[in-house]
Amino acid sequence: MHRITAYIEFGLILVIIISIIYLPFLFILKKRGVSPVRQLAGLGLGCSLFLIFFAAFLFMPIDFSLNRHFSCNLIPLHFLLEEDSLRLFITEKIPNILLFIPLGFFLPLTLGKFRTFKQTTLSALGLTCCIEFSQYFIGRSADIDDVITNFIGSVIGYGIYKIAEKLLQQTVFWQKLLGNTLINTKNEVKK
Repeated sequence: MHRITAYIEFGLILVIIISIIYLPFLFILKKRGVSPVRQLAGLGLGCSLFLIFFAAFLFMPIDFSLNRHFSCNLIPLHFLLEEDSLRLFITEKIPNILLFIPLGFFLPLTLGKFRTFKQTTLSALGLTCCIEFSQYFIGRSADIDDVITNFIGSVIGYGIYKIAEKLLQQTVFWQKLLGNTLINTKNEVKK
């Protein structure tokens, strides 16, 4: 539970700091014709990637000493065999799922070529595999369960994106969010 609370607290602090820093860019990009709504989508993707990087590499100390212990779990759902599997699920697996939901949502929203399920999930899977591979070499554990839970989070995020697209596709707000700028008076969108 502590890990989830720490992610939420850090996320809120990050949002406040980035909002203050981003304010001048908001006005500059608005003058160049980029809508604030579209900028928000890009900012969401940037924050999502930063939080993933923070959780993967900076949340716990990196150990570069020569006597570190290399840990690699290649057995899927191995944590279920542990005596405290429920605690492990709540403190380690749920945060991984929650961490990748914004990526699954903001990636297709911000970058047009990632609007398919295949592109979004393969990108998230590639990112999580790179993270787990590098964690093995910096003194953290590499775990196939993390790959699975991160993938599940990105799938959930993509599902939320598709639901939002279905519900909001005809609205001006959604079209601005996607970056479709040519909207006629009948709210029909043209690319």
